Amino acid sequence: MRYGRKNLIFGFVYIIFTLALGVFISFKLKSNPEFAKEGFAFPRVIMRAAHAHGNLEAILNMIIGLLVDRLRTTDTMKQVISVSIILGTLLHSGILYILPLVPFAGKMTIIGAVLIIFTMVATAIAVIRGME
Repeated sequence: MRYGRKNLIFGFVYIIFTLALGVFISFKLKSNPEFAKEGFAFPRVIMRAAHAHGNLEAILNMIIGLLVDRLRTTDTMKQVISVSIILGTLLHSGILYILPLVPFAGKMTIIGAVLIIFTMVATAIAVIRGME
């Protein structure tokens, strides 16, 4: 497993991080009822989006990690697929973690979304071509 290992490691670390965020949100809502009110709506919604998208994107990284080395495609394409899903994750759901502190960073989430879509299309084409 040459290319997929980094995706598996990243996926597991990232899902632990996003699951911890879910626990934090839950405790925050239970311990501080004010957090559920409108004054905290923006950070609460952003954290929930980061949690939900982050979990999905962590699992996508794990799937790519298990799949990428079995694809019948060039080593360069395997590397592109592997790296683009990690970058897409960091620029999509990863940016959401810093969004309340750096609001203009939200404009970068579209780049992450495009990278994730690119990765899924590239992987689908490689799967259609065949697997080892």
